[in-house]
Order: sequence, then C-alpha cells, then structure tokens
Amino acid sequence: MKNNQLRVADIRKNNIKITRNSILYCWWFKVSCFNILLEKLKDEIDFSRIKTKTIEGDIYGLLYAGKAKNGNERLVKYHILDYSNFHNKGVLNGRLSSLRTTLCGLLDKPMSKNKNYINDFIDTNCIVSWMEVCGDELSFLERDFITSNYLPLNYQHTKNILTKSHREILRTCKAKMKF
Repeated sequence: MKNNQLRVADIRKNNIKITRNSILYCWWFKVSCFNILLEKLKDEIDFSRIKTKTIEGDIYGLLYAGKAKNGNERLVKYHILDYSNFHNKGVLNGRLSSLRTTLCGLLDKPMSKNKNYINDFIDTNCIVSWMEVCGDELSFLERDFITSNYLPLNYQHTKNILTKSHREILRTCKAKMKF
C-alpha cells in the first residue's frame, strides 16, 4: 500500500484531486501550533504519546485520523475545502466536518463565521497523509488505527485512550462554538 502525503495549502492552491478509492487519512499539525490549538487540553494530553515526524525541517504531530469511502470527496472536498459550505449552512444540522468543528471549538471560533480562519489555520499548519485500503476493511482499519495511536483531536473510538475530562472538553468546546 502506497502512503501519500501533501501539504493542505498545496491541495487547496493547486486544486489537487486525490484518489476516489477508499482511504485511511491522517492529519499532521506543526508542533509549533500546539500551544494555541491544544491550550484547552494541555492538562489532559500526554504529549509524549503523540507520534511526530520531521518534514522539510518542521516537526509535525499526528493529531487526527479518519476514513473515507471516496478519498477525494471526504478528505479534500469535505475536510479541506468545505466544498458544500457547511460552515454557513450546515452548522446547526451537524454537517460541518468533525475536524473543522473541533478546530473551531478549540480555537474559540464560531463555526458559522470562521471558514476562512480555519482554512488559513490548516493551510499554515497541516499536512495530510493517506493510504488506499480495501473498502470492505475500512471501518475495522480505522478503528484499529485510532485505538492503536494517541490522537487528541479524535472523539470516536477514544473512550479508553483519552481521559474522560479530555473528551468532555472536546464535547463542550465544540458545543459552545456551534453558531
């Protein structure tokens, strides 16, 4: 299985389309943004458990992972581009990307007013990687990946990994910014 990796800014700027096949994807954030992004969670996170890697001189930490039946639709159009403009029309009905809702909550940014802010934040701080997987194994592989890693921005499948307080902070900060 080939593992692919691109800067979020490059995907947006160059209108890159990735595979339409099933993928597992990972969001890597510059460690230099942790003090802002993870401020609300700093007392709950075991920073030594976050997987890191150096890319072109910057250190990135793996904070979020997910699955997609169609890689381009989910990772690029939904998470990166908010192609259907759910920041404006899908906040109350719960259609805004779970990653984007988490980022808005942690950064104290009302969801319906901060699409550009979140775009700029992820363009500046994020690299995504993905690998194609068999669609039949997608849900199992996602659960296994999340439970085998320490992903502070994931909520689903983290009950026995993140503290109860950590998960409560994620839940409440997202709820506060859901307008």
